[in-house]
Amino acid sequence: MIHRLHLENFKVFRDQEIVFRKGSTAIVGQNGSGKTSILEAIEFALFRRVTRKEKSIRRLEDLIRHSARKARIELVFTAPINGRQYRVVRTIHPGNKGAVTNADLYIKGNRDPVVSDPARVDGEIVSLLGMDRHAFSALTYVRQGEIDRLSRMTPRDRRMDLFSMMGLGIYDKYSDKVQKQLRTLKKEIANLDTYRERLEEVRKHLPTREEMDTAFNALESMRQTSGQEQESRIIKSILTRIMGSIDEVHKQLESEDLAERPKELREKLETGRHLREILSSIPDVAEGGLRPFIRNEARAIFRELFGDRYSDLAIDDEYDIKLYNLQGHEVPLMAASGGEDVCVNFALRVAVNTALQKHSIAGPPPGLIILDEPGAGLDEQRRRWLPDAIKNLDVVEQVIVVTHMEELRGATDHVITLTPQGKGRQPIVEME
Repeated sequence: MIHRLHLENFKVFRDQEIVFRKGSTAIVGQNGSGKTSILEAIEFALFRRVTRKEKSIRRLEDLIRHSARKARIELVFTAPINGRQYRVVRTIHPGNKGAVTNADLYIKGNRDPVVSDPARVDGEIVSLLGMDRHAFSALTYVRQGEIDRLSRMTPRDRRMDLFSMMGLGIYDKYSDKVQKQLRTLKKEIANLDTYRERLEEVRKHLPTREEMDTAFNALESMRQTSGQEQESRIIKSILTRIMGSIDEVHKQLESEDLAERPKELREKLETGRHLREILSSIPDVAEGGLRPFIRNEARAIFRELFGDRYSDLAIDDEYDIKLYNLQGHEVPLMAASGGEDVCVNFALRVAVNTALQKHSIAGPPPGLIILDEPGAGLDEQRRRWLPDAIKNLDVVEQVIVVTHMEELRGATDHVITLTPQGKGRQPIVEME
């Protein structure tokens, strides 16, 4: 759970404290008012990274308010792993080779940090949360446009998109990395094989050691009988260089690089292939295990909203969705009165987060869901159900909704309003 965020010279915020409470909170403001900056500050405080559209920003100095010398971010949160409150403080300074960051982590109420240094703080926070940045994102975030995107997809595409939303896409990235390593191994093996073949070809055209011994003996006999010392020395020098070439070719062919290295590389190649097969199978296995829980969570959320109008929501293994009226008859989703598709996909998308939090991690869940512009892409007719959907979203301890939709004000327990004051100026922040 997030309790307090204090920003100094971070993006548009010169000096601002924001308090988060238990229950649901809407952060409401126009585009450009600083809503996204709040989410970025939370992510940076926890993980020293800021992600925009699934890509990490490269220049951390861009997070420092214009004309300021440094930025400071302070976040108070409850660690799921032990239930204690912690305060993390990070600063960003411009440096000659990019931004420099400092970090301290405190147990609330203690003046001395538990741990300092950015990398050590990173590791300690991951331990306290019981998950890394990728897992935290998969468990807590519903990103902008995801609900609308689900409602427009075929069941097959919906299933693949949910894979990514569950954080299972990370295994595809690992699999791709392994595949690149496999290609490198194959290339190295091929290069070694080609080199060996060339050396073998050279050896075929060189005299054998026995033939060279015969040549040296014949040369010595010629020198003794003819007395041609100078000519003998020249010929001996040539024979010696040839013998050196023969020895070098034999040495290369018998070297560890050519004798043992290909065998080692082929063993690594086989291990890599098995690893890639395992990585490729993990998403299917993980999603298959979570699917019943996602289905149940989605049904519960939807029935909380539409229990007076529909008896059930069914989601099959391919994420094809069916509605049933109070008489038990199937109602095609497209034939529903309007807006139900949004609620169905809202329920499905949030169910991914709640199912992951309840069933995919060994330790306590974070108990937090962040909805980033849940109404993005939805017309007025289709988003009219969102306030009720959010109002009834009580499956986790804390829900944070970032939105420009004024109609969501009444859907949450608390409201934080951001009013922009012009380019580069800190917005007015009101907390209700």
